[in-house]
Amino acid sequence: MFLPYFRHSIRPGVVNDLCRRNIVTLAGIKNVVDGYWKAIAEDYVFVNIHGCRAEEIVKDQDLSKKKCLITGANSGIGLEMTRCMTSRGCEVLMACRNPYEATTVVKNVCENPNLLRFYETNLASLSSVKASSDEILKKEKNIDVVFLNAAVFGLPWTLTEDGFETTFQINYLSQYYLLMNIEKILAPDARVVFVSSESHRNINWDAHSTLMPSKELLSIPEDKYTSIRAYNVSKLCGLLSMHYLAYRWMHSQKQVFCAHPGSFVKTRLCRNWWVYEALYTFMKPFSKSISQAASTPLYCAFSPELNGVSGIYFKDCKRCTESDIASDLHLSFRVNDLTHDMLRDRVGAFDDVARASSALYRQQLKEAVEDTVMSNYSGTINS
Repeated sequence: MFLPYFRHSIRPGVVNDLCRRNIVTLAGIKNVVDGYWKAIAEDYVFVNIHGCRAEEIVKDQDLSKKKCLITGANSGIGLEMTRCMTSRGCEVLMACRNPYEATTVVKNVCENPNLLRFYETNLASLSSVKASSDEILKKEKNIDVVFLNAAVFGLPWTLTEDGFETTFQINYLSQYYLLMNIEKILAPDARVVFVSSESHRNINWDAHSTLMPSKELLSIPEDKYTSIRAYNVSKLCGLLSMHYLAYRWMHSQKQVFCAHPGSFVKTRLCRNWWVYEALYTFMKPFSKSISQAASTPLYCAFSPELNGVSGIYFKDCKRCTESDIASDLHLSFRVNDLTHDMLRDRVGAFDDVARASSALYRQQLKEAVEDTVMSNYSGTINS
């Protein structure tokens, strides 16, 4: 938390003046909220007790031989991670909906903009994700780190051009599809980080839903929709996919993690509805800064302390136990199968991706078995 302490009295009438302006309109309410925060910021000092900042995680690391792909890299936590990685020499591939806008934003923030490459990726369109991943496969030979970071929140119920609920597709389905498409160029010791949320704990499915999840459970229909529930489901899917991939990659050196950056972090995530914007603004004194929020995902991606482990959920750069549903390995396989079915119905070439992924898994398993056999054989001879 931030610990506020009193510096001097708030100037008489500041808050009252704010409350008299335009309060009957949404724009007026936003002005009141912005004005409130400015008044508070001018009159209080906040002492940071939320932990380390992002740059402290990578300050002693040479990332000049690393290449990272990140979604949602042009704002908030993604932008902070991009800044920190490029400051240590890491090449960053930015998958952004508007690369022209991203170019302007990031080049004003990053010390080494020459380390950036942009790939236009609209996560609300599977065809755009396919085109972007095809371009990545054409231009890049290997990727060491993948951050599945992009997210939306607070949207009204809408469907994408692919017929899925928008939050579900952007926060989970499209990013998982992107990962599957580029899996064959992941480095042998690549790390994948799903940026997650503690809000996944608010999903409690009954026994039938857990045993037999349906499309409607993930891509929520309009009559059962709330923006918070859709967001929570999308983050739960990320955790389940982490467990599935950790199992599938267990005979390789690839690692996968989920990272909770923090609650009520004031980024553009809450921009879609003024109620959330107001809530996050009022909570700003008591929540992490964007730099602090970026520290846990970066820790998962680069910390040498995590060598040899996988399938772990982190919060505040420490291992954290996820919800019972999120750790259900059976459910993780069922959701993976359901995800593949959804993609197969919408993307004609997805069967090729699935077959390539299965072939890669079989090859890794074969190599692991051969290494084990040879190791045992050598041990027998030596004894």
